[in-house]
Amino acid sequence: MAHRELDLLEREAESALIASTIAGIERGGGLLLVKGAAGTGKSRLLAEIRAEATRAGLEVTAARGTEFEQDFAFGVVRQLFEELAFKADRTARESLWAGAARQARDAIDAISGSGEPGDFAVLHGLYWLTINACQERPLVLVIDDLQWCDRPSLRYLAYLLPRIETQPVLVAVAVRTGERATDERLVQHIISAPALAELNPKELSAQATARLLHQVMRGEVGEEFAATSHRATGGNPLLLRELGLTFTAQGVSAGDGNAGRVADLGGLAVAHLVASRLTALPEACASLARAVAVLGDRTPLMRAARLAGQDSISQALECAILLEQRGIVRIDEIYGSPALSFVHPLVRNAVYESLDRTDRTTSHHRAALLLRESGAPSEQVAYHLMKIPATMDPSAVTDLRAAASAAAARGAPESAYVYLRRSLDESLEGDERRAVLLEAGKTALLFDVVTGARLLQEAWDGADPVERAGIAPHLGMAYIYLAMPDVGVDVQKSTISGLAADDGDDLKKRLQACLLSSSTWYVPGRDDIVECLPELHGLPRGDGFGDRLLSCAVAGRNTALGDPSGLLPARETLEDETFVDRADPNGPLACGWWSMAAADDGASIASLDNAVKRAHVGGSLFTLTSVYIHRGYTLLWHGDLAGAEQDGRETIRVGQLNGSGVARLLGSTVLAEALVEQGHLDEAEQSLARVGITTETCPPGPVYLSLAALSILQNIRGKYESALDIARQAEEACRLYQIRNPAVADWRTPAALALHHLERESEARVIADENLELARRWGAPRTLGRALRVSGLVSPEKERIELFREAIGILENSPAQLEYAKALGDLGTALRRAGRRTEARLPLRKALDLATRCGAVPLADRAGAELTLVGARRRRTALTGPGALTPSERRVADLAAGGRTNRQIAQALFVTPKTVEVHLSNCYRKLCVDSRAELPAALGAPPENPGNHGHSDSV
Repeated sequence: MAHRELDLLEREAESALIASTIAGIERGGGLLLVKGAAGTGKSRLLAEIRAEATRAGLEVTAARGTEFEQDFAFGVVRQLFEELAFKADRTARESLWAGAARQARDAIDAISGSGEPGDFAVLHGLYWLTINACQERPLVLVIDDLQWCDRPSLRYLAYLLPRIETQPVLVAVAVRTGERATDERLVQHIISAPALAELNPKELSAQATARLLHQVMRGEVGEEFAATSHRATGGNPLLLRELGLTFTAQGVSAGDGNAGRVADLGGLAVAHLVASRLTALPEACASLARAVAVLGDRTPLMRAARLAGQDSISQALECAILLEQRGIVRIDEIYGSPALSFVHPLVRNAVYESLDRTDRTTSHHRAALLLRESGAPSEQVAYHLMKIPATMDPSAVTDLRAAASAAAARGAPESAYVYLRRSLDESLEGDERRAVLLEAGKTALLFDVVTGARLLQEAWDGADPVERAGIAPHLGMAYIYLAMPDVGVDVQKSTISGLAADDGDDLKKRLQACLLSSSTWYVPGRDDIVECLPELHGLPRGDGFGDRLLSCAVAGRNTALGDPSGLLPARETLEDETFVDRADPNGPLACGWWSMAAADDGASIASLDNAVKRAHVGGSLFTLTSVYIHRGYTLLWHGDLAGAEQDGRETIRVGQLNGSGVARLLGSTVLAEALVEQGHLDEAEQSLARVGITTETCPPGPVYLSLAALSILQNIRGKYESALDIARQAEEACRLYQIRNPAVADWRTPAALALHHLERESEARVIADENLELARRWGAPRTLGRALRVSGLVSPEKERIELFREAIGILENSPAQLEYAKALGDLGTALRRAGRRTEARLPLRKALDLATRCGAVPLADRAGAELTLVGARRRRTALTGPGALTPSERRVADLAAGGRTNRQIAQALFVTPKTVEVHLSNCYRKLCVDSRAELPAALGAPPENPGNHGHSDSV
């Protein structure tokens, strides 16, 4: 009998959930999860999802992961979007690739393009490809056997799901329980997303068993035959289907007289059932089935026929039809030509396992030769080379390295590493082996630091001094990621000392810059690094790449120590876009950004914005985490809380994709600080707890920022003893990592405030005075203004007002608008308590307006309450005009005023359409406009001075 869809049995609840989920897709998308053991009907439910979506007029595309093709980069993604692109006409196909989606083209095309986008660029492009695909009608992506999906496709899904809650996109996936996944961490991350619906199909009842056998065998089913079949298969739909097909192929009816024969077949595995059906077919059919098992699903019929040794396409088609009639394969049409796939992965397994080891090896080698001769993509050839013993094919290394290069160009480092790892099994020696080791190590570092470090260490051990100089920065960073920073520093120092005098000053400076930058934030207690600073300061300064790296690294180390010298060279370096584009954001360049942000230098934001754009176009996930972390903190310190929150969340999401614990730690911390300022205390506490920062626990590593954030949170909650204890832990972490600058990690502010609330005033003033002394040495407005404000809070009343006024004078024209608002609020409160109520109104109005602009709700509420106490009334609107916009809102408003659509703005700023909608809504309110057409004129108006409200009591 020809393979056909069977009726859904005992799945009424699942069908209702499917229908309601699809009916609600216009309101926003998400995940529809189907979980269950092998053969329980997951694929049948996915078929029902496709059918229901098609009936509803939705765009539907489907793919399946296979355990044989787990290393084929973006294999599942290609299945999804090749189908969409093939069905689309020319205009629709061009619209699919519009805008940022172009970055993903290499992930879909078989031949790599001229550029080499990084892994994040491809993920971002695939996201926009998905958004483009749902513009005309909602989109449903159906993926079977997610557990066998290739890693790059899994990363795409993990990136996509949190970003489609307002988009009409449904991702329906089936996961087989009890199977080892390609990447367990990524699969769990995907299926842990809040599901719109979760389906868990169970085994069929005895009654449903009889109905299923009736459909398969097309005849009456005896009661005893059905009951015996149910006991033999446990009600597993797949086993029941295979049992029925096998009996039908043998001409056995489902009468009770044949119930005894069920015991002979019913308990056998699918492999035996399939084998029994193949035995009844001509040998040519079995050969074709085995060829498809070797080549994989969606194999073109002609290719399978050639591997099976069949020259006649008509004979191959006849065999394919017979195999389809026996329920073994299905015949699809791909690009207008017939292609073969197995009806179920277990059926393919059964056919593949029927080949002995020698036959498998020979078949895979013949497949590799066939594909190589036909000019197939290198990754297809490499798939089969992975299945044969090393040294069997003299051209293997060439194909494997070409496949690795193609996978890397498509943003699939995991797949690239697999091919390089296999290359190392060949007979490589000397320079060639070292080159592959280095390439494999650097690639592995993107997703498996342990393996990356091991390979890089082997390459470093066998290299000469100059070659080691090219390896040391990567190896040093690998050891830092592994929480072995001292080993990384020693490798870098050893590399520097091994260079000869004539090896070049620029090369040495590059290494010294990498050594200094990696040791600044991640390596605790290395006095030998700090002691080298005077020597580095004294080096003759040139204009080479090494000089520029070193200027950033020295500025970073000095910033940690609270020494403002070296900031000017770093600033000049960051203004050189060519340098910033070339430098690694995880190394010395990051030190430059951190220094400029800590110094309240506005140039850091422009540099970071450009770096975000470059990282999305051509950067790796590790590159992007560094850029997001530094921009998030810069926005936080400037008072753009919504922007900081967004960058914090993006850092966490990207950190989850690349497995970077440091990224998750710092992303969770900047997110927590932004949430605290917005009044979301519980969510802030949860953000820190997810990375192990709680009042009871603390992970090892650079936790000085995280502990300071938790101490601030505990103060706000009124838990002053806890706040003080955590601040002391932050102090110890800062001492260990030699972080002395309160502009970087400020444990003294929460400690002083906790002591003040505990009425330990003398201790509080000692810490506040120390903080103020360090802040004056550093000199940046945010740090000094905050230190003056905190000194005022813990000082006698007669000193407070002057300290607050001094803080305001320093902060007024700085980027640190949130800190400015706090100082204004504290001054207004102090004046009110001193009985100077009228004088208190102006700073309180300014504090209210600025806090509202920043999104600091608790601070705005306090300022509003204070205004009520001094007899002033609230204005209906706070600060308005262009000056009321945060940096993030201003960027969106400018693009909208220039005629960009929401989608174009989202692509330009690398945010979701929902984020653009929120920012635009805030812009309309603050600019007092109702439409985009009014934006240009509103933005052209001079910004309103926050303090220019006269002396009216209206607030």
